[in-house]
Amino acid sequence: MKQRKVILSLQIANDLIQRGFSVVEVKPSTKIRGNAAFVFELTQEFSKALTEISESRRLKHK
Repeated sequence: MKQRKVILSLQIANDLIQRGFSVVEVKPSTKIRGNAAFVFELTQEFSKALTEISESRRLKHK
């Protein structure tokens, strides 16, 4: 079975989609009521892109 990663942030999910990653599933968030959870296939490329996006956002908020 392929590993998956759940993203709760719409902005991060959009950044990942713009980089060419496909959403496998969208479902209601179990952590934040009323929000969506975006499920992506977890690959090395995905992990690298997610790290880059996270670091970029962290720098913008400093």
